[in-house]
Amino acid sequence: MADLPTAIDGPVAAGPVARLWRRLKTRLRPVPIATAEALRTFLAERAALIAQKCAIDYCRGKTGLASYALFTEKPFLEALDRCRWDTFAAVLGDLIIIAEGKLRTHVPPGRHPALCEALAGLYPVILATLPPPAHRADGWSEAKASFAPRFRETRLGPPRQALDVADHSARCLFETLPIHASYRELDEEVVYGAVRFRMIAVSQEMERRLRAVELARELLADQNVTL
Repeated sequence: MADLPTAIDGPVAAGPVARLWRRLKTRLRPVPIATAEALRTFLAERAALIAQKCAIDYCRGKTGLASYALFTEKPFLEALDRCRWDTFAAVLGDLIIIAEGKLRTHVPPGRHPALCEALAGLYPVILATLPPPAHRADGWSEAKASFAPRFRETRLGPPRQALDVADHSARCLFETLPIHASYRELDEEVVYGAVRFRMIAVSQEMERRLRAVELARELLADQNVTL
């Protein structure tokens, strides 16, 4: 198979063809996750993807043709924003827990606490880059306070897989969906299944792109620890 060209030059470089090519190249050759910055970007983007896709897809599917009108109603959109933000915070924490499980085997046991400290620190750092949602007057303090003990507990057990943590995010999504509880009470397994599916897909992508030794080395270096 011939190598892909590295760039498109000339007058088309700024046009739609070039933009399409850049998207295609990103899909075919995604950036390896070998640095803390790459991991932060991946975690934030995939947490947003899971939260938004699962919430919006369910609401559109549940309301059918009425969704066109519903998605113009301010109260609904405000409730949807609350759902997406709260689910994002839950998914972000779960993805960090998955990342810890994938990196754990690449560091000596004595370095594991430092690795966990570095990973736990990603959660507030990522949230700090985002504007506080309108419904969170105190910013992300509640989410951070909830994540910290959960992460401490999971790091003491066996490495967590996607299916081990997905229901935590799914419960957050289901409980905050902007659809009245009486209309969604029979859809719990549908919502949980959607979150599980996407969490597994993101976990598999993480596995493919992860450069575990390089990433662990940088994360430990941020804690002044060598691998």
